[in-house]
Amino acid sequence: MKKIIAISALLVCHLTSVQAQDSLTVYGIIDIGLQYATVNQTRDHVIQSNQFFGISSGVQSGSRFGLRGTHAMGSGFETVFTLENGFNAGTGEAQQGGRLFGRQSTVGIKHNDIGQLDVGRQINLASNYFLPIDPFIEGFGQANIGASFGSANTVRYSNMVMLQAQATKALTIGAGYSFATELTGIYANNGLCSSGICQAINQSSQFQTNNNLRALTLGAKYANGPLLLAVAYDQLWGPDNIPNGPPKPNPTAWLAGGAYDFRVIKISFAYGQSRNGTWNGQPVGAGTTPTSPLSDGSLGSGALFLAGAAASSMMLGMTVPIGEASILASVQRLQQQGDAVPSTLTGPQMVYSAAYLYNFSRRTNLYTYASYGNNYAAVRTAQSTVVGVGIRHQF
Repeated sequence: MKKIIAISALLVCHLTSVQAQDSLTVYGIIDIGLQYATVNQTRDHVIQSNQFFGISSGVQSGSRFGLRGTHAMGSGFETVFTLENGFNAGTGEAQQGGRLFGRQSTVGIKHNDIGQLDVGRQINLASNYFLPIDPFIEGFGQANIGASFGSANTVRYSNMVMLQAQATKALTIGAGYSFATELTGIYANNGLCSSGICQAINQSSQFQTNNNLRALTLGAKYANGPLLLAVAYDQLWGPDNIPNGPPKPNPTAWLAGGAYDFRVIKISFAYGQSRNGTWNGQPVGAGTTPTSPLSDGSLGSGALFLAGAAASSMMLGMTVPIGEASILASVQRLQQQGDAVPSTLTGPQMVYSAAYLYNFSRRTNLYTYASYGNNYAAVRTAQSTVVGVGIRHQF
């Protein structure tokens, strides 16, 4: 803790006036293709089913447009900023709730030998540090690690202060706190809502901080040659201004994992647990929002608060490079634990996924993929299947 405080003081106070050296990068991704998705569930001996076939945007990578800049301040310090907009390539609509820069909006101070301090809207450390561990790089919808590890589902917190300290050349330690995440929270069996759920949307920062849904994110990663190891921990605090006060205890999630690149094949593994709720998992399919018969309370919401709920998750994956192409594959399992949700309604989720990528050039690639989920979203008898083909261009 003393080292974190010292680094923060250095980053904020050690500013030296020198001749400025500025850089500005304009970048983006356009990702679009065709997708077929089907989801079904048996309820009261009746099969309910929905299908989708059409254009899908942002499957391998979310379509985006961004600006990234640096300003040298001397002695190795520089100001850095990122403004990144997410959009639907099929319709041109803004994503992330219609925000102008919903994917990221940060400004900070960086030193390559010390670390980086960022302030603004950004992803949490679980999503950041497990991005290269997931074979699907947190893309391809239900195929990615976020289907079973909600806290690594490219979770974005608004109003966050994030410090990442470079402890050694290979080891990075990070900590972030959001004063107002702007996530939507569902509060099951809380206070006056003992027979159902209550939902509170707390936009921006309230005058009373405790009326915001706040978050802590911690993490560490070790990258040395072909070896990558990572751990992460997240906790949410519910707002006071919901029926009968804030929920207690609050949701927590931790995960640990790693990857080793043997050149001919890269193997990845992750394991984690969540308690007293969950972060939003992947919806069925990828890049689409078909009307699903699934009744999982966290889908379409930022977080689910449910005292006594628990789950354990695991993922095993691989990446096989073949010349200009590569094959991705993973298997995931999510097991609900405890008796907060009746066992007759839940089941162990299994997700099996594979993809084939071919690089036409350094910036353009074609992809095809398939993913099948049984007991999807841990809902018993629910099945989700998605297949598709698309093209991604980076600029």
